[in-house]
Amino acid sequence: MWKLKQLLKHVAHLWRDRHARTRTRKIERNWAKRLNDLPHAADGKRLLHIGCGEIVATGFINLDARPGPHVHIVTQDLFRLEMIPDYAFDLVYMSHVLEHLSHLKVIETLKELCRILKVGGVLRVSVPDFDHILTLYRATDHDIRAIEQPLMGGQDYAFNYHYMVFNDAHLRKLMLNSGFREAQAWNPRDCAHHDFEDWASKTISWEGREYEISLNIEAVK
Repeated sequence: MWKLKQLLKHVAHLWRDRHARTRTRKIERNWAKRLNDLPHAADGKRLLHIGCGEIVATGFINLDARPGPHVHIVTQDLFRLEMIPDYAFDLVYMSHVLEHLSHLKVIETLKELCRILKVGGVLRVSVPDFDHILTLYRATDHDIRAIEQPLMGGQDYAFNYHYMVFNDAHLRKLMLNSGFREAQAWNPRDCAHHDFEDWASKTISWEGREYEISLNIEAVK
């Protein structure tokens, strides 16, 4: 009787696995078709903007947790991308998004972002730079109020909390440990597919002075 129960359990497990694989392939086919119907860049490249917020960027497929007329994909979890096929995008862009993810999930998430990029594709990231935050803290005579928002997020809605900090060396190391072959700085005022302004180029104003806040790194698959 015990062996029969084990056999039935094994058969049920195999059936669930087969059903799950079939369902996953169906979802991927549907998404591959849907992606073909969504915007492309003028040069034919396929671009994904994760956490687009209110930014309307030319040629990008926009993904965000909050709906909007320009948002093509609305999802409560910006990093659950299993519906997107492998090698789907030439560029994935995120500005001040990755810090909203638990530090325990950063490597896993970067690997998933690497998966959906084509070989030679680029993950372009902007995050708050912890070294810039320390500079701001020291320059304001250790005024906590000056660093509350860049360090911990605006906290004005459910998704706007920070759970991770980065500096240049740490972010590059995380990228290289996630399957990317190189990582380098990028300039939001002088690069392809960035004809808009967001936190990648903004500064923080405090008592009449402007302070750099962003770390801009892109990784090549």
